[in-house]
Amino acid sequence: MKENHQRTRLTIQEKRHYVYLRRRFNGPVIGITGYLGKTTLSEMLTTVLSERGKVLRTPHGKGSWNNNLKTLQRLSADYDYAIFEFDSYSGKDFAGLLRLIKPNIGVVTNIGDAHLSYLDDAMRLALERSAVVKYLARSGTAVLNHDDDLSTSLSQFITDATVLKFGLNQASDYFATHIEQRGPDGLSFKLNGQKEVRLPLYSVSDIYAFLATCAVLTPLDITVDTIVSVLRERFTMPKGRGNLERINGIYLLDESFHGSSRAVSKAARSLIGFKPHASRLIFIVGDMHGTGVNVADRHLNMGHFLAALPFDYLITLGHYARFIGEGARLIPAPDREVVHVDDVNQLLAYLKQIVRPNAAIAVKGLGNVVFHRIRSILKTIG
Repeated sequence: MKENHQRTRLTIQEKRHYVYLRRRFNGPVIGITGYLGKTTLSEMLTTVLSERGKVLRTPHGKGSWNNNLKTLQRLSADYDYAIFEFDSYSGKDFAGLLRLIKPNIGVVTNIGDAHLSYLDDAMRLALERSAVVKYLARSGTAVLNHDDDLSTSLSQFITDATVLKFGLNQASDYFATHIEQRGPDGLSFKLNGQKEVRLPLYSVSDIYAFLATCAVLTPLDITVDTIVSVLRERFTMPKGRGNLERINGIYLLDESFHGSSRAVSKAARSLIGFKPHASRLIFIVGDMHGTGVNVADRHLNMGHFLAALPFDYLITLGHYARFIGEGARLIPAPDREVVHVDDVNQLLAYLKQIVRPNAAIAVKGLGNVVFHRIRSILKTIG
């Protein structure tokens, strides 16, 4: 049954039960909300905190009302840390949920312009997503994205919590400079203008998750050196959100999780980072989600954006993805081929024709099943 058809009101007895569970837990409770980067941040935090103790967390990418209550139901002294991931659009009583969970540390990854066509929508989503910091437990910490205007403006409404900011803005408490994309070797940058960091990340957007991780964990007496060391040795991107494989000498970026306009842009820019290291760049993209009104126009505009990037091949699959290709063709480039395929079998057949050793491929928004079929085909190419 879909989330919005499920019960989102609790009886007084149920509320008392959940309040009891929360009050008896003395460890840090971290709440994460925002548009992009929640799951990556949750994975980074879990990777590091698991070195110190047992971590309870909401399932990846499933920050709905009911899933968070299921996670809260499991909260006990068996765990040392708890991480809750909130999707404000996946429930009718988001604020009520936060009143029960009361994070000690609340993170807003960004608010931005997700799904927005009008300013009223922007303000509504900003208020909903800011609830994670509004309901901080006493003496908590609010961690905000300094580069996102709606997110960082929340600090003026926070009176009883410590506020830490992260971003590329050098006025942040945790910021990155001297960023370099190193293709298959990930990204390197300087933390706060001083510490050299290199991590297995392939998108500049994912640096934000690292910076937020530092802001969350350093107040818990976990040093930056420890955070960097653990992430370098143990961290991999969540499935479908930018993890890299090398198959038969071919680089394959798994960005198969469903794509908004920002997520498609992120995947495209990640692939461009492989340009100096790859024989050709192949970007495969499906329909974008959460595009609101004027869906065809938004896909067409994405094609305009992608046309400026140095891909060798742009392949689209999906009813609306076709418009991405049409938008790209409006800005012709002699060294780029734009192809629309009608189904997965046609996609796989075309890939067999164009893939070369040392090619780099990014797959965006086509889902896990299609990604694994692509993966299987690459294993047969010698």
